[in-house]
Amino acid sequence: MKKRALGVFLSVMMAASVLSGCSGGQKQAAGGTEPKAAESQDNKGSEAAKEAPATAEAGAEISWPENPIQIIVGANAGGGIDTAARLIAKYMEKELGQPMVVSNVAGGAGSIASNQVKDSKADGYTMLVCHEALLTNKISGVTEFDYDGFASGGIPFKVYTTCLLSKKYATFDELKEAAKANPGAVKFGTELATNDTAIIAMMEEEFDLQYQLVDAGAVSDQIAAMMGDHIDFMKAPVGLVKDYVASGDFHLLAFFNEERNPDYPEVPTMKELGVDFVVDKFFFCGFPKDTDPAIIEKFTAALERVCQNPEFQADAKNVEYAVEYMAPADTDAYFEQCKVRLQEYQDILDSHYQ
Repeated sequence: MKKRALGVFLSVMMAASVLSGCSGGQKQAAGGTEPKAAESQDNKGSEAAKEAPATAEAGAEISWPENPIQIIVGANAGGGIDTAARLIAKYMEKELGQPMVVSNVAGGAGSIASNQVKDSKADGYTMLVCHEALLTNKISGVTEFDYDGFASGGIPFKVYTTCLLSKKYATFDELKEAAKANPGAVKFGTELATNDTAIIAMMEEEFDLQYQLVDAGAVSDQIAAMMGDHIDFMKAPVGLVKDYVASGDFHLLAFFNEERNPDYPEVPTMKELGVDFVVDKFFFCGFPKDTDPAIIEKFTAALERVCQNPEFQADAKNVEYAVEYMAPADTDAYFEQCKVRLQEYQDILDSHYQ
């Protein structure tokens, strides 16, 4: 009965999150005149010559951006997506010559933000930075779209250092024993409608335990909640919590990787501890679906240059983000691969909390 009640609670929370949510243009081409060439009596050739400057393939330059670009982030300031977006903005505005303004639109595990960008004017001045919740929202039924609702601007970051941590418990065994002694009392802070809840389902199944799920918001909110003793443990990229770990406020319990993190060799992986949950975390740049391909091409060329910038790489390393540029042409196949694992986690959730 407790599991069935929790399942209903999760469904209601996800639905409530979604319901609560819900320029400059670019010149067609520089020098939009016919190329200077010998006149031809072939009308088809003349028409092709007229059209050529309007295409990015023909090497046409576009004036975009002429105005600031808004980056929509589906979480509050200070979290993982927000940190990624502000790093991207810091370096991309130097490349593009216009400010990039990060706007935080929290709620619905990022679905409110993704809906807002998807429905925005496709003029290149509104974009989304998001993570794997874009995929899990569709898998769980929160949205009817995932990456297919956007024009891909590429992926600059991946994160291989996501961890389980606690202020109250120093080891994973302590966490297990506390849950065994007090069923349903130990609180896991999460943002409901994300795949984080599958971690708890797997732990409860594997060790015959019961935890309490607390909708604590995005990572920055979870950190504050754990510092205030409102939750007992949480999941986060280690780069965002390493200062708390270094100060002794938080304890690393495990990493969600295939192998141990070389920077924290004493900390086991969740797989070693009997929970085969591995995080496929990325940060994706997306534009409204009908955005001019020439804009996307200019953006992604700039993003690739940024990813090659040693200063950008150093800033990313400071928060333990891996700079791994992925071009738009490769993102669809990558997302489909990620969805296989994420669907498995959703199936676990569905069976555990039904």
